[in-house]
Amino acid sequence: MKQVVALPDMLPMLSSYLPIIFAIGFSISIVLIVYVFWKLGHHLAQRYRDTVLNSTSVKLSDMFIFLDTAFLIKISATATVIVPLLLLIITGNPLLAVGGAVVCLFGPSFVHKRLREKRRKTLIRQLPDTLDSLVGALRSGMSLQQALGLLAEQLPKPSNQEFGLVVRKLRMGVSLDDVLEELEKRIESQEYTMFTTSMRIAREVGGNLTEALERLADTMRKKLAMEDKIDALTSQGKLQGIIVGCLPLFLMWVLTAMEPEAMAPLFNTLLGYAVLFVIFMLEFVGFILIRKIVRIDV
Repeated sequence: MKQVVALPDMLPMLSSYLPIIFAIGFSISIVLIVYVFWKLGHHLAQRYRDTVLNSTSVKLSDMFIFLDTAFLIKISATATVIVPLLLLIITGNPLLAVGGAVVCLFGPSFVHKRLREKRRKTLIRQLPDTLDSLVGALRSGMSLQQALGLLAEQLPKPSNQEFGLVVRKLRMGVSLDDVLEELEKRIESQEYTMFTTSMRIAREVGGNLTEALERLADTMRKKLAMEDKIDALTSQGKLQGIIVGCLPLFLMWVLTAMEPEAMAPLFNTLLGYAVLFVIFMLEFVGFILIRKIVRIDV
């Protein structure tokens, strides 16, 4: 006859196994959570590498700045770890540490844009003298390819890099129209669009290319002189925008130095973080509006 175990007799046995069951369940949950976060972090890191670092490395190579993606990853990762830790140790403010991490993460894209814009402005500034050199070479009896090769040898950087690439592609058998189209796409400026258009028109329709380039160089010099005059006239408005934008931050720093206890909730509470976020957004909107007001395209 089978022995039946009463339910009250099983309760002590079950209660002795409950801590083990809970411990196993808790361990499995922790492992699953860690795995999910690891997969998510790996996916985000891969996406960041593909969309930010790789694209930045490729775009830098377009500006003849050859930087290995692995080296760029090491710099970005090191800065993302060290800078927030230093900010947290020095200031004790986690908000500044998070802001420093965000700046380090998107720093490569920002640096690329600044370098690209600076290089583009330099190319535009050098273009009138480049056209004068091209006109002189053509009038001396050189062919167009020989004249472009002379530009690649004698022009300062970065113009010699661009025209050197043009000459190398022409020697490889690429048509002049395709080379000029690639040059126009790389630099993305109205001035180089006018230059390539003049070259195409002279090639397809005919006419005196040297006179067209001379008139174009004179027009560009007048345009650059007008832009410089506009920059000088709007410099006061730009300075006022910088002063007005920095004034709240300066007052915040002064009040923090004078009354640290009164300003402490602004940097140590959720409400203070919300206020700082609103201040940052208002400052950003004001900066964009002032920049649009003082920017005048010629």
